[in-house]
Amino acid sequence: MSGLSVTTQPQSEPLTSAETIAYLRLDANVDTTLISNLIKAARIWTENYTNRTLINTVLALSLDRVGEVEMPLREGVYTAPYQVSYLNYIELPRSPVSSVASVLYFNDANTQSTWAATNYFVDTVREPARIVLRDSGSWPTDLRNANGVVVNYTAGYGTNTTDVPEAIRVAMLEYITFLYEHRGDDEGRRLEPSPMIKSLLQPYVIMRYGKSAFGGGY
Repeated sequence: MSGLSVTTQPQSEPLTSAETIAYLRLDANVDTTLISNLIKAARIWTENYTNRTLINTVLALSLDRVGEVEMPLREGVYTAPYQVSYLNYIELPRSPVSSVASVLYFNDANTQSTWAATNYFVDTVREPARIVLRDSGSWPTDLRNANGVVVNYTAGYGTNTTDVPEAIRVAMLEYITFLYEHRGDDEGRRLEPSPMIKSLLQPYVIMRYGKSAFGGGY
């Protein structure tokens, strides 16, 4: 099994408050705290929907084991939340990956060691990115039973608002408009973003081990 956590939050958002307020056609007296919260909510929803990270974020992927692992299937879908490895690679959730800082491993006594970079290379050409075992490399052994391997890496398009693809930014603006217009709704109905928002994001959705981000991810 495995889990993904955020080590360092993004230092900015894909949208500014000013451009969002202009898109919503609001006056200058609008509650900017509300707008900032809507931008953050839209980013998180977009990232979960597409399986991407928009602004550079430092992540930690914790794995119970590596190497030849058989992932259990249920109705054609892998049951683990994140890919562990198939024979010779570790799949990194959330694209695009810009760098891998370290791969750490821990033995049963919780002693930390660094897995030498000479054992692997990082494949960022495909999405999701992979840490691929070299022919001359070997997986770390004698791991503790839980979170024996931790991969620290950075994912995101960059540090600036304009680094994010424009179609994603427009989809976020539309989603914020949707949230703003439906704020305070308490009729108990499920509010769904419009098909137009999803169609803007469709080219960026990453399909992962038998299940896509459609239908709420996994």
